[in-house]
Amino acid sequence: MKQELLRSPHVMLGAVLVVSAVGGLGACQGGEDNKAATEAFAAPGRCVYTNAFSQAEECRDYTGRGWSAEAAEADCKALPGSTFTRDEGCAYPQTLGRCVLGGGTDDEYSLVFPGDDASQCAATQRGCETFGGGRFEPEACQGATEEPGTGAGIGTGGAVFQWPELACVDPKEGEPAGQSDGKVCTFGAISGCTEPGRKFTDYASCEPVLTQRPYWPAPPSDFKTPADDARLSDPAWLAELAWVTEQTEACGCVCCHSEKAAPAAGTSNWYIEAGPVWTDSFHPSGLALAAGWVSSAALGAYPPDQNNGFSRDTAGLPTTDPERMIAFFEGELERRGFTREDFADMTPFGGPIHEQSLYVPSDCAAGEGVDAAGKVTWAGGGARYVYVLSADAENPGAPPNLDLPEGTIWRLDVPASAEPVRSGIAYGEVPRNTRQGYPAQGRPEGLVPGTKYYLYVWADVGIPITRCLFEVEP
Repeated sequence: MKQELLRSPHVMLGAVLVVSAVGGLGACQGGEDNKAATEAFAAPGRCVYTNAFSQAEECRDYTGRGWSAEAAEADCKALPGSTFTRDEGCAYPQTLGRCVLGGGTDDEYSLVFPGDDASQCAATQRGCETFGGGRFEPEACQGATEEPGTGAGIGTGGAVFQWPELACVDPKEGEPAGQSDGKVCTFGAISGCTEPGRKFTDYASCEPVLTQRPYWPAPPSDFKTPADDARLSDPAWLAELAWVTEQTEACGCVCCHSEKAAPAAGTSNWYIEAGPVWTDSFHPSGLALAAGWVSSAALGAYPPDQNNGFSRDTAGLPTTDPERMIAFFEGELERRGFTREDFADMTPFGGPIHEQSLYVPSDCAAGEGVDAAGKVTWAGGGARYVYVLSADAENPGAPPNLDLPEGTIWRLDVPASAEPVRSGIAYGEVPRNTRQGYPAQGRPEGLVPGTKYYLYVWADVGIPITRCLFEVEP
């Protein structure tokens, strides 16, 4: 597959997720013989780069015996803004620790995190182990534990996920009356859209939206439409481009993909001010998402009747006319020489959110689950969402449509303004500063002794800390 297919910032979701983007072969246990062999092996070099989410320096050590200097340098160059140095390992006066990926294999490498700020330890360890599938070896983080309030969401800089709210306001001066008793109603969400013909930023804030997806100033594609391209003088094609622009400006995508709305660091990948044809700024993988050639269902979506007629169940960008949107982006792919077959083996969009949807739970460790007295116990620290589900329920996913799977029996929610709850809460009880996410009213159904249930606990949206099956003892 063409290398450029892999370059898209929205393959990933979550906090401290460069770990999951660069691999995660799983940690293996190596014996003393393997350890000695590793120590005798001279690493071919190191790769220093800036973590796109934390904006902090990281270093990659190529510690597996299968790495040649050429292979390590090629791997390093795939990371934006990286510097490769041969015959040197990652050496710092102080590090939080390192994340070992592919431990004990020829492909082993480590991510080294310089610094001594212990407040970063919980997020760093979770990024390594939960999302990367690696083994975290602490240095400055030795003995550090997660404290209440440090659980990070899937948004910018570890910010707690801000739940979308519906804002209904008067239309801007000079614009027609809104469709909701004269008001214009818009969900403040990355998948939310205002009414067609209006601009999202006029009716909703990007501040909560930026907590709902990881933002980073990813570079755009370097593809450029030639100045003599016939499309630039084709009124019909230009009209379609204008319609796609209008549809995009109506939706929360602009919070990362418009120079007028994105954070000061810049837009992320494609952006609507790029010229002469702004869709040139899409990488091919992004075009495939927009055309619906690669599924992005894991990212979540509103139904059209709740989203001013916009849907994204077939097209990857929200639209009031999916067939028209798909046709436009299929045309963009065709003129770059791509076919659907080029993306046949591409993993669906969503990164760890997609991976979490595939997770198969096993039995809880001793002491986890819900006991006969109704005490809910889990490992991993503070939680913002605690689920008890039927044993065969789907894994919870991204809001607004995947966070309450069929089979949910009880969910406790902790708002962003409150501290996470600790293990040991009572099933069906709603502690102070929390709310019951399900059922909407009344107590949840009682748990039947001897029946298997699924305990699923999020530190924040998209960050699971416990996922296991349990039975209530008689």
